[in-house]
Amino acid sequence: MKLHEELYFEITVTGTKAEIQKFISYITSGELDDFFEITDDFIVCDDDNYVNASPDEECSITVTNDDFGIEISDFDPEEFLDAFCKGGISLHIFGSLYDIDDDEYRFSSPVGDPCYTNSEAVEIFNDELDREAYREELEAEEDEEDFI
Repeated sequence: MKLHEELYFEITVTGTKAEIQKFISYITSGELDDFFEITDDFIVCDDDNYVNASPDEECSITVTNDDFGIEISDFDPEEFLDAFCKGGISLHIFGSLYDIDDDEYRFSSPVGDPCYTNSEAVEIFNDELDREAYREELEAEEDEEDFI
């Protein structure tokens, strides 16, 4: 999948405060500048569970551009996530990347895994309600596309 024109993202990072601080250093160090520059403005850590946490306590931050698109010509989410998630191997990372056309790439990277999983490709639970909800969502998207 490729994203075009403008990039938006909202990514949640969960783990110990010490590991999150290392991760923040990694993503703001320039390691990801080949994709786009990540500044402190993209990191939301004003939640009390992060601010007041001791270094070994579990907490979370959000990495987001708050719906202010980053201009891109052609963006490959897989390449970006390879670099992003490797820097957070000791953290649980999940979220979504999307573009101006609302093409969305949702992903998850569990603790200890330097890779990520495309959440769209994950099979749903063997639950009839989940299958029915998924089917209804697909039908609604198709109806919306037909309308346009």
